[in-house]
Amino acid sequence: MPGDWFTEDGAGEKLDVLAVLDPGALDAVVAVVATGALVSLGMSGDGGALSLTVTSDGRWRREWFRDGEAIRQWLAGAAEFLRNGGGRSTPTGSRRRAASR
Repeated sequence: MPGDWFTEDGAGEKLDVLAVLDPGALDAVVAVVATGALVSLGMSGDGGALSLTVTSDGRWRREWFRDGEAIRQWLAGAAEFLRNGGGRSTPTGSRRRAASR
C-alpha cells in the first residue's frame, strides 16, 4: 500500500544551500536589499527547503524554495514592487518626526 500523500514531506532530501543560492540568486537578494528592505533566510526543520522573507515598512512576505531560478523570479518581483514605491505606507522620516514630538 502506498504512503499517505498528505503526510509526505517532499523528496526527503536535504537542500544544497550553496547550489540554490548561486550568484544570480545572491544578486537578486542584493537588489531587494538595495531598495531598503530586509531579506532574511532560513531553513525548514527537515532541511529540505529554504525560506526567504522580505520585510519593508513593517510588512513582510515569506516563501519557501528549493531552486535558485524560483528565488530569482520571486525576488525580481519584490525588487520591482519596492522600487516603484510599493510597501511604503508613509515616508519613514515622517514617522520619526511624529514620534519625537
